[in-house]
Amino acid sequence: MDAESRERYAGAGWLVLVFIVLLAVHVVAGIATTITVGAMRSLAPFAVQVRAFENAVLPAWRAIAYAGGAAAILIYLWPVMRALQCPAIPVPPRVQRRVLSAPLLLAALTFAPWCAGSVIFPVLTLWRFGRWEPSLMSQQVISPMVNGFLAATTSYLILEWFFRTRIVPRVFPDGRLPELDGCLTAGVRTRLLLFLAAVAFVPLFTMLGLARTATTRVALHAQDADTVVAAMAHASTMTFFLYVALGIVLALILARSLTRPIADVAAALHRVQRGDLAVRVQVGSRDEVGILEDGVNAMVAALRDKAHILGTFGRVVEPAVRDRLLAGGVELAGEVRTATVLFCDLCGFTAMAERLPPEEVVRTLNGFFAVMTEWVRSCGGFVDKFIGDAMLVVFGLFDETAEDHAAAAAAALRCAVGMRDRLTALNTERSADGRDPLATSIAIHAGEVVAGTVGAPDRHEFTVIGDTVNVAARLQELCRETDCSLLVSEAAYDLACSSTVEVVLARRDPVRVRGRSRPIGVYGLEAERRTA
Repeated sequence: MDAESRERYAGAGWLVLVFIVLLAVHVVAGIATTITVGAMRSLAPFAVQVRAFENAVLPAWRAIAYAGGAAAILIYLWPVMRALQCPAIPVPPRVQRRVLSAPLLLAALTFAPWCAGSVIFPVLTLWRFGRWEPSLMSQQVISPMVNGFLAATTSYLILEWFFRTRIVPRVFPDGRLPELDGCLTAGVRTRLLLFLAAVAFVPLFTMLGLARTATTRVALHAQDADTVVAAMAHASTMTFFLYVALGIVLALILARSLTRPIADVAAALHRVQRGDLAVRVQVGSRDEVGILEDGVNAMVAALRDKAHILGTFGRVVEPAVRDRLLAGGVELAGEVRTATVLFCDLCGFTAMAERLPPEEVVRTLNGFFAVMTEWVRSCGGFVDKFIGDAMLVVFGLFDETAEDHAAAAAAALRCAVGMRDRLTALNTERSADGRDPLATSIAIHAGEVVAGTVGAPDRHEFTVIGDTVNVAARLQELCRETDCSLLVSEAAYDLACSSTVEVVLARRDPVRVRGRSRPIGVYGLEAERRTA
């Protein structure tokens, strides 16, 4: 059997199963009706004549009822079967509505012949015998209606579970069942009430009818007491086992239709708590449980979107700043704060870029920035921005105490020395690949900065500006003139030394920077000598 044939067989197999379930349920209901009518019917001569007439008409009526019901069900479900046989084509909304309404409508279609029979048989009795008596109420109206209701309720609960688990996932691959309007469905409360009526009220009503029938027959001397008791005991036993078996089946079906989806939702939420955002709950209905399932999927989708936005935002804005901005801990209009600023620039990279192809230039910068950014974050700082082949790093921007500012300056100093060590390891890899080594110049300064959003109304960024940033940039430019790979202002070095710092720098001659009238005291490290 090829794939297309298997698909067509699968598309029709479920329909056959639906017919088998409905037929079995109503055959059992017919047997139960025969038993209860035999136990509760009147023994008056007229009632006996009417019962003989009913038994002669019943086969024809059942044939008509079963054939008509089967035709109505087939007509209703035919578009669904056709849609399932063509899985490559999206299921139209009208077919989706039929799927969601099917359990309740099919139950109503199967209940209709029972209701019709409760009218037709009294009419036939009037036509055949010219009269009708209230004593026929039990065998012509009450017993068929009660057992028909029980059959319809059982059909609904079974079909609701079947469609929820087998058909709905194929018709609604993306879920979102609650968004579809115009469907005839029952909520959790309605299902519970139907279940209660099927397993509690109907059996009690039947047992009450048997008891009243036995009392009436004994009182009217229609039968002797021993015969009535024996007949009622047999009918009660049959009724008891029938309803107990039916109650167990319906309880299992109803419990599974409620507990299984809730368990799936709980499992999904537990996975979400562990950080798994790939989870998805299959939505099987439009009731309260379906809304809960759809809500979990919507929540997870929103969390995925948020994670994607945060990840994208974190690649444009430093995660530390991003989290601070989202938490509302930063004045976007700008505020004066104390921070330690580090500038790191690649020496001679412009000339190198002229000799390299564009893709190699980008690959070199990305490799360098990836190594340095990871190290910066491990030291407690964040990259404020990349400026060509340079990077501006900030430490302690969100600190509040003097001790924290000193620790931030010490972290910046440790970061600068660590940058040199990581550049050495990076150059070893580049030399192994036959590429030119890289060199950096780094400068650090500490003081007050202005932190806030800068730019146009439709394009801005969070950054730090001010004299402290300018001095750090100027010191970085002076690294080549002073033959240093690292220059640290006296203010930053003294602040770092007030904390725990293991880096010892040599004092250099004061330097003049643009924008400052007085020289600035600096400490530095000699530049590493490179061989061509």
